[in-house]
Amino acid sequence: MKTNLYLKIIFFFVVTSVTTLKAQHIRIKAVGDIMMGSNTPTQILPTRLGQEFVDSTAHLLDSADITFGNLEGVFVTPGISPKKCSEASRKAKRCYEFGMPTHLSTKLKDLHFSVLSMDNNHNSDYGYAGVKHTKSLLDTLGINYAAKKSPIIITLDSVKIGIIAFGHSSASFQVFDLTTCKEEISKLDTICDIVIVSFHGGAEGLNAQHVKDTTERFYGENRGNLVQFSHTAIDAGADIIIGHGPHVLRGIDLYKNKLICYSLGNFLTYGNVSLKKEKGKGAIMDIYLDKTNGDFIKGQIIPTKQVGRGIPIRDKEKKAIDIIKNLSKSDFPSSPITISNQGIISKNN
Repeated sequence: MKTNLYLKIIFFFVVTSVTTLKAQHIRIKAVGDIMMGSNTPTQILPTRLGQEFVDSTAHLLDSADITFGNLEGVFVTPGISPKKCSEASRKAKRCYEFGMPTHLSTKLKDLHFSVLSMDNNHNSDYGYAGVKHTKSLLDTLGINYAAKKSPIIITLDSVKIGIIAFGHSSASFQVFDLTTCKEEISKLDTICDIVIVSFHGGAEGLNAQHVKDTTERFYGENRGNLVQFSHTAIDAGADIIIGHGPHVLRGIDLYKNKLICYSLGNFLTYGNVSLKKEKGKGAIMDIYLDKTNGDFIKGQIIPTKQVGRGIPIRDKEKKAIDIIKNLSKSDFPSSPITISNQGIISKNN
């Protein structure tokens, strides 16, 4: 009888501990750029209608309260035409427009995505019609999205979570406009328990892996000082910063107990995006935040790479862990976080 009683007591405390832990955190899985095949500039589409993406990585993206990514481009129908490039530049492959066929949109749901950013430099490739059609599809699928100058609020277990996207276009909350950054994030912080900030910024390519406390420019555009932007955002009330845009992985940092991911690279960019060297490496960030104050608790880097024309898979060589670990040490030597060889992210004692 005593043995049974002891077992019941132990079981009660184990269940209570697990329940309490779950009640205390918000779990976020976040990736970088998503583009599942495009009609332009060259039509390159997945051969299995996108099911290959689901088969390869859906199991890595489940079990989170929020699964987040940057939707690089829009969904289109045959009647929605590209607007960004001239016909000459399109044929010469000097200009890129990303228009994904509508049928691929359902795969986002199958991949467990629940929140997407729609603020990036390919969002308007098919004009207003492409943006409107994409929003309608995501609404139908029940996928939340933070569009240009359109913060959203979602509620999870009575916790109000604000999500706001920044970019560098004239239609965006711009990453280099720190006054607007303060104002918009402060407004969200007054009415939300947790604030998630997404940004599309920084230079692009293999030479843009390092983060510097200086303004970045690309093709003559101001792409922001992302250190200043991130610190300003956190000072204003942001609890986590999720960056994308450079098409390569960048380091991570912890500022005032808030995690900053400066770029999560290319996660799923099928066809018209270069996967050369580090451009083909991505990461799923599995992050736990304190539900009461948004502070970083713990995390893990799940390393991915793209094979073939752009199918993401788990990278057994764990290259993304090495890349993020080395860049973080180099760019943020005083950061109070440690990344293990297995990708475990922990706060220093």
